[in-house]
Amino acid sequence: MRLATRTPARLTADLIMASAVAGMVVVTNFVPALAADHSSPAPSASASAKADAKAGAKTDAKPDAKTGAKTGAKADAKPDTKTDAKAAPKKDAKPAPAKPAAPAKKTYPNNLNGWIAEAQDVLRSHGDQVPPASAIYARAMTESSGNPDAQNHWDGNQALYGGTYGLLQTIKPTFAEWSLPGHKDILNPVDSIIAGVRYANDRYGSFTTIAYTKAGY
Repeated sequence: MRLATRTPARLTADLIMASAVAGMVVVTNFVPALAADHSSPAPSASASAKADAKAGAKTDAKPDAKTGAKTGAKADAKPDTKTDAKAAPKKDAKPAPAKPAAPAKKTYPNNLNGWIAEAQDVLRSHGDQVPPASAIYARAMTESSGNPDAQNHWDGNQALYGGTYGLLQTIKPTFAEWSLPGHKDILNPVDSIIAGVRYANDRYGSFTTIAYTKAGY
């Protein structure tokens, strides 16, 4: 093989060509590196994570907060209010006032003093003049000796009225006129006192006027 003979001019041209090629290689490698050095630094992994977290929080928070608040409020408020209103008793409810008990009926002893006391109460409730117990007692002892079943068929009243009857010895027409409703038994001692007192109050102005006399009235 025959090698070509290089002249000085040829050598010079080859050197220039080699230098140009080398310069292009250097320039080609340098430009990307230079571009890389002047570009913005890449964000770190932690910075990227924080940015993603903020973005995710903003994106997720608003819809969740509004939607959740509205949905939760509607879901929780209505059932709780209705359930509580039905289940919970009214605190301010007042019990119905109890009806007053009927007063106990007054009782009286079944004797002359008891009959007199009961007759006085009946006369007082009717608005009649009420004589003292001692006056009624005295007249009852004069008329019947305190015997409510006493009857007299021997004097002039027998022929005219069929006799006199009861504790205060009234005739039947007088008893019928001056007795009160509910007290129509001429042999009942209370009824006899009521009729006798009312009759004497009307005829003599006061039962006491004839209470202590021995004559008939």
